[in-house]
Amino acid sequence: MEERVKTGIKGLDELIGGGLPKSSSILLSGEAGTGKTIFSLQYIYTGAKDCGEAGIYVTFEEKPDELRREASQFGWDIKKYEDLKKIVILDAASLRVGVPTDESFYVKSDVDIKALLSRLYEIAMEINAKRIVIDSLPAFFFSDEPEKMRDDIYMMGRVLTETKATSILITEIIHGQGYSRFGYEEFITRGVITMHLVEGEKAMPRMAEYKRSIFIRKMRETNHKIKQYPFSITEQGIVVYPQGEIY
Repeated sequence: MEERVKTGIKGLDELIGGGLPKSSSILLSGEAGTGKTIFSLQYIYTGAKDCGEAGIYVTFEEKPDELRREASQFGWDIKKYEDLKKIVILDAASLRVGVPTDESFYVKSDVDIKALLSRLYEIAMEINAKRIVIDSLPAFFFSDEPEKMRDDIYMMGRVLTETKATSILITEIIHGQGYSRFGYEEFITRGVITMHLVEGEKAMPRMAEYKRSIFIRKMRETNHKIKQYPFSITEQGIVVYPQGEIY
């Protein structure tokens, strides 16, 4: 039986055979505000705290201090595990917006994808990373040319495979778009998890109540149901409810 990596998301692992397939890459997609960053921070933090597994969080959009503050709302002390070399936040966000950084781990060039991936691989080997998060794929692409984008995503896939880490690749989608932003991301992943805001019943006209749901669209070597399951964002992070279903 294939080894599994626990996500740390309460209720999710039992839906996917005990966790994510070890050393695989998983696409995590959803619209803005669905909880993708919280999911990924929880995955990295739980790995360090409960499993003793080092992790790397590559951030292209939020500065590391913003991620630390977001994590602290759930009682997750990211800095503690950074000091223990169990978590590394690789800052690719500061350079993108042209501001200086005082982070220990940062990307020096915003046009050299090979250098970025080489730096990621170097850190992964240095701390023996077992978990990696890329946040996010739309910001990762330095070109909007389809052929270059395909080359870049395949290059990333090869590097992630070489690290032997279990990786989460975040992509943001537009409503009604599907589950990948560009159509290339799914080809380097063994699983696809989508997060949704589902419109519920309207108590009053134009006042719909929205519910959060999670959908395991694909997970290779895993027996899973094709259903949307409700989840909530609690004081301890994301909780999935396997006994409930949206539809």
